[in-house]
Amino acid sequence: MMIGIEMKKYLQIILIAFLAVALLSLVFYPTISPVLGIISLLFTLALSTYDIYTKHAGTKHARPKILKEVGVMVLTLVVIIFLGGLAAMLTNFYVSLSFGAVVGLISALGVSLVIGYVVKKEWEGDRSC
Repeated sequence: MMIGIEMKKYLQIILIAFLAVALLSLVFYPTISPVLGIISLLFTLALSTYDIYTKHAGTKHARPKILKEVGVMVLTLVVIIFLGGLAAMLTNFYVSLSFGAVVGLISALGVSLVIGYVVKKEWEGDRSC
């Protein structure tokens, strides 16, 4: 199954829209919001894995390269989830009485973005050697 260039252009918009629907459903239908979030996460992982596979398909020693990149992606995701959850928990514990739970969400997103940026920079630095 090949994803055309036209479709690849809209995949990020579709994923962001799906995530926005998951966040909006949190307000209106709180019971289905975790399901939509998990579906969005799994869809993103599948597309990322497919993109890694197509990038290395047909190259010399493709399997170790694919496994290394997918492993780094999954490990990064686990670290982001753990540290983001920890930051949100600690922030909510100390600040939630004054400012509410939004501060915890913002701190979790901030930690996630910083960890993702650091891993991306280190990964690009590793490739240049």
